[in-house]
Amino acid sequence: MVADVFRSRREQNQQWTDTKRAVYVRFLMSLAQAHSRMVVVAFREQPDAVRRQAVHDAFHNDPQQSDAKSVLRELAISAPDHIYRAAQPVYDQLRIARDLLAEQPVGVESAEYQQVIRPFFTSLEALQQLMRDDLKPTTSRRAGRA
Repeated sequence: MVADVFRSRREQNQQWTDTKRAVYVRFLMSLAQAHSRMVVVAFREQPDAVRRQAVHDAFHNDPQQSDAKSVLRELAISAPDHIYRAAQPVYDQLRIARDLLAEQPVGVESAEYQQVIRPFFTSLEALQQLMRDDLKPTTSRRAGRA
């Protein structure tokens, strides 16, 4: 009986970890794909109004039906608070990049673009590390603190 309780608890913990992993991956992928789509359309030769609309469409319209805002909402209900609090600014930084790409033609190497995109990638890396740490088995996390 006790063994069944432990097994059940272990299975529930594994299911919860699998759920979080899936949401984490979806969020990170949605950010990366939105960024890629925006860059592709922003660097095409096109009139300002067309570029502006194309960048916004690239940000919001994910062909996989997993736009970053929707997955951020999933993250809000499935991730620990510290993960969600770290994810929100990453999403906000991508929006800042979107606005820059939509408003003016900039090159990927331009100082303006780099000033906006570097903090995004730095925060994204930190978020990925938090997510990896959260997905580690509890025993691994304890051993790392010792």
